[in-house]
Amino acid sequence: MMPSLIQPLFDGPLDIVGDVHGEIDALRSLLGHLGYDEAGRHPHGRRLVFVGDLTDRGPNSPAVVDIVSTLIDSGRAQCVLGNHDVNILLDHRKPENKWFWGEEFFDGQGRVVPQVLANVATQQRVLGLFRRLPIALARDGLRIVHACWNDEMIGIAKGASDVVNLYNQHHELIECSFPDLELDEIDQGLEHQNKNPVKRLTSGPEERVGNPIDAGGKIRNEQRVEWWNAYQGVFCVFGHYSIPEGRPHGNGSAFCVDYGVGKRWTERRDGKSSDFSCKLGALRFPERVVVFDEG
Repeated sequence: MMPSLIQPLFDGPLDIVGDVHGEIDALRSLLGHLGYDEAGRHPHGRRLVFVGDLTDRGPNSPAVVDIVSTLIDSGRAQCVLGNHDVNILLDHRKPENKWFWGEEFFDGQGRVVPQVLANVATQQRVLGLFRRLPIALARDGLRIVHACWNDEMIGIAKGASDVVNLYNQHHELIECSFPDLELDEIDQGLEHQNKNPVKRLTSGPEERVGNPIDAGGKIRNEQRVEWWNAYQGVFCVFGHYSIPEGRPHGNGSAFCVDYGVGKRWTERRDGKSSDFSCKLGALRFPERVVVFDEG
């Protein structure tokens, strides 16, 4: 029997790493500052947990996947799925994941973003990892998810073992509900976003806005919901939201560990080669201290 998409989290002290997004140098530097050797061993027996979004945007997604796969195989790391990882599993092609299909990624001004492109062997390694990752991890006093902890959706995912099947099943159920509802295209999209457990847990809830907004050059009629403001459950660590200050959210029961390293490619594009403002961070637990890739 395949394992559930909600799995037990390691016991003991952990280092919870934010969205890596193909930034291999930042990852290697962070692991060194955290005290891990090249094999992922820590002198004090600490272990690693990744909050997902291992790939896209950065220069070397395959190398990040290889490191994390090796760490998981050795029992020194765990990882949950992020929305970028799920897009690859679902064959949802986006500009940022063109590397996976061996295609170049261009910025808004038509310039190539330097990335290692995948071949067939790389694709197999990436899919091999993503297919065995859970959506969430939990233990007494600590929860890990990529974008949003929602008890109802966690309960649904707990009864499933294949994230692609779970996504497709709920996609079809939601589609079948539309003839009974009077929804425009925007509200139909929100139904898929908020009621599909894979979408809700890996990319978070959204709501309609009164006036269209510009989100990264794309005009949107939806915005992300800051779910952590109302969250009062077990301490939850998540990524996805790229909040540079990384402050605790709401009542201190939730913490975003995504410090925006996924945007570092824009700093390199603009001529920066060091002293980046976009960082990769890890939350040390139970200490609740953050370590960054520059130390």
